Amino acid sequence: MAYRDLREFILALEKNGDLRRVKKDVSPEYELAGVCIKTIAERGPVLLFENVTGSRSPVLNNPFLSRRHVALALECEEKNLLKVWMERAEKKISPVIVNNGPCKETKVEKPDITRFPVPIMWHEGDGGPYITFGQFICKDPETGARNVGIYRIQVKGPQRAGLLVKAPQHGGVCLDKAEAMGRPLEFAIAIGTEPASYLCTQAPMGFLEDEYELASALRQAPLELVKCETVDIEVPAHAEIVLEGRVLPNVREDEGPFGEWTGYMSGRAPRPVIEFTCLTHRRDPIYQVAYEGYPIWGPTNVMQAVGREPEWFKRISSHTCPTVKDVHFTFGGCAGLHAVVSIRKQAEGQGKNVLLDLLRSNQTKLAIVVDDDIDPRDLHQVEWAIATRFQADRDLIVISGAAGMKLDPSQPNFPDGVGAKMGIDATLKLEKEFPAQNRIPQEIMDRIEKDWKSYGI
Repeated sequence: MAYRDLREFILALEKNGDLRRVKKDVSPEYELAGVCIKTIAERGPVLLFENVTGSRSPVLNNPFLSRRHVALALECEEKNLLKVWMERAEKKISPVIVNNGPCKETKVEKPDITRFPVPIMWHEGDGGPYITFGQFICKDPETGARNVGIYRIQVKGPQRAGLLVKAPQHGGVCLDKAEAMGRPLEFAIAIGTEPASYLCTQAPMGFLEDEYELASALRQAPLELVKCETVDIEVPAHAEIVLEGRVLPNVREDEGPFGEWTGYMSGRAPRPVIEFTCLTHRRDPIYQVAYEGYPIWGPTNVMQAVGREPEWFKRISSHTCPTVKDVHFTFGGCAGLHAVVSIRKQAEGQGKNVLLDLLRSNQTKLAIVVDDDIDPRDLHQVEWAIATRFQADRDLIVISGAAGMKLDPSQPNFPDGVGAKMGIDATLKLEKEFPAQNRIPQEIMDRIEKDWKSYGI
């Protein structure tokens, strides 16, 4: 049965031994972030800080610290995540509008976000406190189609904040359209919801596709939404905290710097400004946050990898290679910049076609294609395939001057988003006779497996 709210998921994490309650007083100024870094590096546990200085609410760090936690969120086995996501996503389920919900238990007409939620300083050098894990919900001004994404929010005043969003991000497209009409862009930020409505935000969906429809499909039950108080937006009814407001048209103020999920500080620049018009929350809300700045094992990387892999599997199998076996976005590659795909190769050049398909994405910087005898999630196997099946003068693709991910600090004119891309075809050549791999007869290995305990090892 689907989790109704964040609290049910917290109980599941705790029952599974994946959550710890921190009773000690913890400062929101760098100390909370430092404790998060240590547990992220060790891949858990998820932390619920019960006594944060200056906060009247407990603070939960992002519960998606590993694929195991995502599997718990989707109530499936970790090894089946890709399959389960794709199967459920095919069965569309629309969210439903309800008249009321726990997120309406307390209403504040003039919120002060410098006091609640508790302002958290994440990194030395950040431009100010940041809200890092809110679902930014807006609508396309032309069609009314809903969009949900996670964007960083810099707290600047009681009802004022900076927003990092820019086209081709869908929220940025909506803002561009609203500004062209001379209108503010209405939005709501939902914080602390059941897990599927967070996971869906990381899937590379079409502009007019509804993330909450995907969330409903992933949880196998309609997501309950309720109308906001001051804006024409619907939010998850069981959210812990909801902030409502408007992005001011054609107003820009300096925003940043901020330590991003790539592991580096991003710069300060004029960016959109938002004003908050209302705050609603549960009577005893839990403030859900995400420490973004830890590379390799950061929770954002886990969410992005799990959300991207099913969509790319579907794209590649539909358009480029019907015999794709697996798609993996590596955590070390920031779960979007580096991709490894395994295929059952049917024709020469097919590997390069898959590479070109992957590299057309702004996000993908390095793509590797391997044969189906290689597990793309085992980077030792991937490295072995490159070492023994790849020749740089024959199997390497380099694309210069391509649109890339704007937070990649290695770009020549960072952060203009223009850089180079590379593809590695580490598949065997079909027409060439290749040395046989070292093997032991399968019947011997089967017998060893059956009698393993008798060896006393």
